[in-house]
Amino acid sequence: MFASEFNKNIRRVLISYKKDAEEALKSAKYVYRLFELNGIEGSVMPSMDITAADVDNVGLVVVCGGDGTLLITLGKIFPLAIPVIGINFGTLGFLVEIPERQTKEAVNSFLDGSLEFVPRMTLDIEVFRRGKSVKQLVSLNEATIAREKSIHARVIDLTVYVDDVWLNDFRADGLIVGTPTGSTAYSLSAGGPIVQPNINAFILTPICPHTFSNRPLIISPCTLKIKILPQKRDIFISADGRDGMKLRDGDEVIIKKRALNVFLSVSLDYDYWNILRTKLNW
Repeated sequence: MFASEFNKNIRRVLISYKKDAEEALKSAKYVYRLFELNGIEGSVMPSMDITAADVDNVGLVVVCGGDGTLLITLGKIFPLAIPVIGINFGTLGFLVEIPERQTKEAVNSFLDGSLEFVPRMTLDIEVFRRGKSVKQLVSLNEATIAREKSIHARVIDLTVYVDDVWLNDFRADGLIVGTPTGSTAYSLSAGGPIVQPNINAFILTPICPHTFSNRPLIISPCTLKIKILPQKRDIFISADGRDGMKLRDGDEVIIKKRALNVFLSVSLDYDYWNILRTKLNW
């Protein structure tokens, strides 16, 4: 999908940057001036400081930072489906692909409609307690259920259902439910597979499973239900490493594919396989 699908009615752009990163701030101000010269209003602020009011009437988000900065920014603008241009100041840059030296070229490509965006699956996550919804989260990479990090050598117990059909009882340090985009994030560190981002799938990756036969799974998007079994330890759920909450015995976590995608810009010479080789030092 190209920028021409998004740029027709853009009146305001939000430019976020990694807090306390001088080079990223400098780049963000430069992006602001480029849009201002083309009659488009903008605002510049650290990703951590974005509020709901800051995204009113915003038709485009530009992130100057790394993948972490982008995930923080998305956490602030969800549930809106706004196209995002990522200017890379991080170390990996699986999500934020455009190098800083191509900033002007990328902005001009957006304005003339030729910048390419790819849709990325996101997850709707809802926690139910005694049948009542108590928390709603959205994630691009993954939902993680895990024990408190300060408690060592303790597994947690989870029952997982796929469309109300029992899948398995997991005993592990935790469970990651990831998207294909998230396959190169926490899931990969926990031994999960790399999945091409345009594949329609959920990735279930147990963290240090107690039973060797509990391996990562790739399944079609479904209604995934995870029930918290009785246990004497604190466990938490988080979305993309943020928005965590403590879970209780008997809580149920429902995870579904979100109806709206996130649209991320890709580099001007986009080649996923080349990115994979480069980032993983193959």
